[in-house]
Amino acid sequence: MAKYTADAKYICSIYPGELPVQRRNYGTSPSNDGKDVSRCTTFVLKPVPRGQKPPYFVLPIYDSFESIIDVLGTTQRQKGEKAYLPRMVPVDEIVADMLKQWTGGLFGVPDGAHPGIMEIAGPTPSKAEQQEMERAQTSYFNFRFSEGERLYRENKWDNITDEMRLAAEWLGHKTVWSSTDIAENSEPCPFCTTVVPKLAIICPTCRKQIREVPADRPDLAKLAKLQAA
Repeated sequence: MAKYTADAKYICSIYPGELPVQRRNYGTSPSNDGKDVSRCTTFVLKPVPRGQKPPYFVLPIYDSFESIIDVLGTTQRQKGEKAYLPRMVPVDEIVADMLKQWTGGLFGVPDGAHPGIMEIAGPTPSKAEQQEMERAQTSYFNFRFSEGERLYRENKWDNITDEMRLAAEWLGHKTVWSSTDIAENSEPCPFCTTVVPKLAIICPTCRKQIREVPADRPDLAKLAKLQAA
């Protein structure tokens, strides 16, 4: 009988942030021989900061197997022991699952915009594949950055997410709200003592006006009047 060779595919990433680690109950072989037939595989995409060499991270994916109970009794075991059989988990199924976890469920984003993660044809991305990841991630981060800008204009600092700040950093935008140095760019509200950005006009916690409204922000002037009413 010919020896089985697992098919291999590749997921490539240029995403600069931490992504959720994915764990699945399948693997290339059981963790122990004999009675213990448990299997487990951990999938991790490492962050790729802007300027890293090479400017991408590649995760190889292989056909795997999961252990299922032999309900037909085709495997001999001692009385009272459960018998298991291996079931193949095709590499295409695994790749689709991983891409769904890392790039799926993005509501409201423009078509074609997503983190720079995709399946590639080989162990190294081609120039065209790198350009496609760059295009998709640029569109995605432009969207996240615009969300951060909107929240800043609305004085909703507490709703600005780490990914919005990551987007600003990756795009090279230097803004007040995108700074991660809280100690340097924040101070306590004089009314409720909640730590707020130094340039905040209205405290997001107690909603009181804490400094003068700039002349170029008539929208905040109206909001400040409503809060004081």
